[in-house]
Amino acid sequence: MHKNSNKFINYLVIGYSFVIILVTISAGIFFNYEQKISHAFQTYSENNAFQNNINALFNSATQRSILMVRMINTKDIFEIDELHLQMFAHEQHVIQNLMALRKNTVREDQKDLLSKAGQVMTQNRTYQESVYNLLMENKKQAALNQLVDVTLPLQKQVISILNQLKKGYEAEIQRSQKRFAFLISEMRNLILLVAIPILLSIFVIAMLSIRRLKRFANTQQELLENLEDRVNKRTHELQLDRNLMHNLNEAIGIFDENDQLHISNKKLTELRLSNNLDNSHSVWELLSKAFLNLDILDIQQQLAIQGAWRGEAALTNHSQQYLIIDIARVQDSSLPGIYYSIILTDITELKGIQNQLEFTANYDVVTQLPNRHSFNYEIYNLIQKSPNAPFHLFYLDLNDFKWVNDHLGHAVGDEFLWEVGLAFKQALPPGQFIARLGGDEFAIIIQKPMQPADLRQLANQLLAKLRKVNQKQNTGHEVGCSIGISSYPEHGNTPEILLKHADYAMYCAKKEGDLPCYLFSQEMSEQLSYLHEIEESLHLAVREKQFQVHYQPQYSLNTLELVGAEALVRWPRKNRMVPPGEFIPLAEKFGLINQIGEFVFDTAVKQINQWSHCNVALPRVAINTSSTQLLTGNFGAFVEQTLSTNQLAADRIDIEVTESVMMKNIEHNGAGENDTSCLSILQEKGLEISIDDFGTGYSSLSYIKHLNVDRIKIDKSFIDDIEFKPEARSIVKAIINMGHSLGLKVLAEGIETPNQLDILKSLNCDEGQGFLFSKPLDAEKFEMKCLS
Repeated sequence: MHKNSNKFINYLVIGYSFVIILVTISAGIFFNYEQKISHAFQTYSENNAFQNNINALFNSATQRSILMVRMINTKDIFEIDELHLQMFAHEQHVIQNLMALRKNTVREDQKDLLSKAGQVMTQNRTYQESVYNLLMENKKQAALNQLVDVTLPLQKQVISILNQLKKGYEAEIQRSQKRFAFLISEMRNLILLVAIPILLSIFVIAMLSIRRLKRFANTQQELLENLEDRVNKRTHELQLDRNLMHNLNEAIGIFDENDQLHISNKKLTELRLSNNLDNSHSVWELLSKAFLNLDILDIQQQLAIQGAWRGEAALTNHSQQYLIIDIARVQDSSLPGIYYSIILTDITELKGIQNQLEFTANYDVVTQLPNRHSFNYEIYNLIQKSPNAPFHLFYLDLNDFKWVNDHLGHAVGDEFLWEVGLAFKQALPPGQFIARLGGDEFAIIIQKPMQPADLRQLANQLLAKLRKVNQKQNTGHEVGCSIGISSYPEHGNTPEILLKHADYAMYCAKKEGDLPCYLFSQEMSEQLSYLHEIEESLHLAVREKQFQVHYQPQYSLNTLELVGAEALVRWPRKNRMVPPGEFIPLAEKFGLINQIGEFVFDTAVKQINQWSHCNVALPRVAINTSSTQLLTGNFGAFVEQTLSTNQLAADRIDIEVTESVMMKNIEHNGAGENDTSCLSILQEKGLEISIDDFGTGYSSLSYIKHLNVDRIKIDKSFIDDIEFKPEARSIVKAIINMGHSLGLKVLAEGIETPNQLDILKSLNCDEGQGFLFSKPLDAEKFEMKCLS
């Protein structure tokens, strides 16, 4: 048998050697064809890549033209800028695709076309940028002419060149496709020729091998059966061993349908022993004794229906230690019966993190009170659960709390807020809800009917608690509180409306200052409607530039010579001029003051420039500037750009900043430094800086010494009393003398009588304006009256 085996092996060696030789020869031939096919495919891929680059160039060039047309058609300056950014992105695509084509192109004619296309595109980008610049300068017709006469013809030339390149690459792709298909066809035929002898050889060898192998089949079958029994037994042992997993933190075990534990790891054993239970006790006895409030019957029912149960419970011996209990039927048909696995996972730490996250999400960290999220949830649920039950909403805002943070630090501020929250909570009847909405704002929900007098009494109790907090904290600054109250359902039936009305009532209390607590009323509702209407009208006025600029002349009091004018904004609405004192604060509230201020500045600069070209001289124009404009950070750049665009000398402009704004900027180290720096830079450029309404704020000589200004304007309130009140005359005299001592000019506002003018002359006041000379006039009337 051994001899026959050797002979059989020799035949196998010869047969397999023949097959190997055939396979080796075939492999060499196939390798050669593979190289050719790979080269053909690479050529095809490169041509495709070139074609894609051409298509990308074509697309980007076309998109730039489309974006240029959209830029011409839009009026929104921000949309123009956004379209310009998109053009820049397409320009990057053009550059990348041109570089890729130049890098990989071999043919000289294609290189020449690419070079020509690149030159024309570069030239066209310059003209397209010119169109964009014309649009930014609001020269739309010039931009359109540039686009039609120059840019689009160049674009047409680029597209023509790209079409030539595209046709060339398409021809290359067709040639490489044909070459690739030819090689594939040849290789397919060769495979058929080679495969037949190889398959025949393998078939003969296989038949011989099968006859021989059948003789060994029975012997091998017996060996395999014995081996399979041993493997199954060992596999079962490994499965049981794996389920023990003594070193895991989880308590793990397996019990049968009779509720008896078969396997348990170290953790589960410890749990069982800690409850004085042994192996004779069922797993349900263990769970009921080890854990609090477990419904064993419910667990068993869930297992019977679903085959699994998961729950969370605290240990009986350690009520603060929580575990997740997982029980599931073992899905293994090889097991002799029904088994269940039980896994106990300690989640005490995760539970603590969860509780902390829930607290953070629903409570304020500083005051430990419910936060805005909890407040919204509470008031929403209150309305949903008891839609007919009245309640009252208090909205509280601390006055001047920012002073505490700014001067004593946030640590002291946080402690103050904690004390306030505690004090407010103690002042409330039992069971009422209080939350900190954020910053220095609190909200209280009183869930019982109360009369207005009772509501005010409760508000006074809250204020009394706040006064005690001020005394206890002793910050050196009295923090007050404004309170607004709205009632459900009288003042609204949604949380948003109730909060809005309470907030507005609080705003009225803060604004008026006569009472710290306001109840929402019908009058306030009408005011809100009016504010909403005014806000919409203001937005429309800003968009459509409905404002007008009037000019009030300023004169030298000694010579009565015209020395300038103050530009004053006016808003015509519903057949009347809305007073600036009415709409300017609202514009600040609605975030529109910057746009209005820029409109006034731009209009005044254009007007004085127009007068200059008409040989009508106005030495300077004074333009009011708000603190909001100064805080934007780009005010200086806007001023310089406007003056440059209109070719107006900087010394023709006087920037007026109110005394309160200037003083606040000095006292606060943050924004104040930036504003002062901005004004100083403008002054260095030649603009004059004036302090408006001087004397109404809290400035002093020590402040003025540090201000780099050119002029101070005495407020009209002092001029009104100068004829009849000696103290008013003394104040005006002191201001004039102080200004002169610092080298400043002094201008008096609101001169209305000749007697006032004579007194100011006697006090050596430099300049003045007022109804005695002229009311504010529109540009046409001002030119006729003051410049002709």
